[in-house]
Amino acid sequence: MKRIFIFTLLLMLCTAGAEAEKKTEIKRISATYEYVSDNASETAASARRTALERARRKALEDNFGLDVSSVNATLQRSRTVNGEAEASTRHFALGSNSVHGEWIETLEEKVLEGPSFDNGFWRVKVHVEGRARNKAAAKTGISYAFLRHTTDKNPADRWDNGDDLFLRFSSPVSGSLCVYLVDEQDTAYCLLPYSSATTGCQTVETGKDYMFFSAAEDNRAVEYTLNCRNEAEQNALYVVFTPHTLVKANDRESAANWQGEAVPRQLPYKDFLKWLEKNIMLDEDMVVRVSVVDIRKAD
Repeated sequence: MKRIFIFTLLLMLCTAGAEAEKKTEIKRISATYEYVSDNASETAASARRTALERARRKALEDNFGLDVSSVNATLQRSRTVNGEAEASTRHFALGSNSVHGEWIETLEEKVLEGPSFDNGFWRVKVHVEGRARNKAAAKTGISYAFLRHTTDKNPADRWDNGDDLFLRFSSPVSGSLCVYLVDEQDTAYCLLPYSSATTGCQTVETGKDYMFFSAAEDNRAVEYTLNCRNEAEQNALYVVFTPHTLVKANDRESAANWQGEAVPRQLPYKDFLKWLEKNIMLDEDMVVRVSVVDIRKAD
């Protein structure tokens, strides 16, 4: 009986090892995607970025499948065209975390058609190719929300030009946190750690509630406002967390913006993505969340 038990145990260990190897296997995947939008306030840059993000998601879905716990949403919009009201309905999945796969490295990005705005619609067709893997075991369940006011209970989905930006954050485990903002000029700005930090990341403690970018909460904090040059813009906010040590990307001091205001340390978006992809590949426990924020000039 002892021999049978040992053999069974070894078989179970081998099976578990094979499953773990299967989960972390990295494979080359690709997808072509055509993005169509009736959002007239969208820009060519944001349409291109959305198309590329959805192409990566399609490649993950095609190769690794969807998670049954995916969250779906239906967006209903209405607008007036030539004096007549038109309604449209769009159905989409929220968040890249509803797919079993995880994007590791971008090998190629190509715009096949567009971006063009014709007959009230943005159209852009893209092709992406990269390397990805099945998701590892459940990752750290961080909690975060980008806010306009520190007293807000729910995350904001729109900012007016000149509104403040705050981040509420907590994690069930201690670790390292970085936050970056990517604008429509494809520049990545390091919002956290602050420019005065002597380490490459913001350390967070287990179960502690943080309110970042608020001097009232932390006298070392840098306070930020969101601005747009055009009538409307979209920025992407990246929250990067790991229970391990993390060193931020090699960003540099920035010149003032077009309004003569000081801006955070920065680097090109492509270099930021290279840094992010490298860290994701090396650290299976890393959690990356992306929030797209709309900024508009006040009506």
